Amino acid sequence: MHSGFDKIRRSNCTMYINRAFRSDSLEQALSGGEKELQRQFQLTRLGSSKFVRLYKFTLRFDGADRLVYFKQYLNRSAWDFIKHIFRASRARRAFEAALVLAERGFQTPIIIATGEFRYAFIGAENFLVTLGIEHAKPIYQFIASKQAELAKEQLRRERDLIRTFGRTVGKMHAAGIFHGDLRLGNVLAKQDNNGWRFFFLDNERTREFRRLPARLRLKNLVQVNMFRSDAIFNTDRMRFFKAYLEENSEIADNWKSWEAKLSLRTSLRLSRGKVVS
Repeated sequence: MHSGFDKIRRSNCTMYINRAFRSDSLEQALSGGEKELQRQFQLTRLGSSKFVRLYKFTLRFDGADRLVYFKQYLNRSAWDFIKHIFRASRARRAFEAALVLAERGFQTPIIIATGEFRYAFIGAENFLVTLGIEHAKPIYQFIASKQAELAKEQLRRERDLIRTFGRTVGKMHAAGIFHGDLRLGNVLAKQDNNGWRFFFLDNERTREFRRLPARLRLKNLVQVNMFRSDAIFNTDRMRFFKAYLEENSEIADNWKSWEAKLSLRTSLRLSRGKVVS
């Protein structure tokens, strides 16, 4: 069912482990819970939402030290706890969504493992372990400088980033995929010889539809559009939108209406003080 992953059970923990990263020491630590992982590896706590604990650490694979991220999902309320008796955990949903994205040609950080602890059929802890991506950083960090201070080549590079990202989001929507939280902080960017590549994070609410609902298309576009910086002008936003429309011909003929709805919805969100990055 999950090509490339082995399903294993240790005590109360069920895990899917990437076959390319099998490690007895890691699997033992993961099956022992967050405290056991902390005991065996030197974890560094990173900033995250209050319903997640995020750590990074190094793990040796194939003779090299690799950066690894461990994400522990926490229940957001008593209702959240009850819901997960009957539905997949957040880690499992993020895992499944990442596989769907990969099947459709989109990139996410490589998943090393995902796991759930269950006691008497009740879900408790759940986690996702991913491999770090060298030379990648949140997309907004590539566009954080004032354009007036950029050299010609840097400006061309930034505009190419914006266009490529617009086409990538456009392809995602054309494929019927809605990203659960398309803030620019949830997209890593990396440039190599093949151009810009994007890696999508926080996929637990990402879903695939036969036809993407208009309200979800608009929601993702608003999430992208809410990034505010003196390095971004309206011409850059239009540059993104035009590239996006190239992949979505079904709404391109009505682009002015979509632009108006996007502008209005973004203004309403900003007026509530929900600026996102």
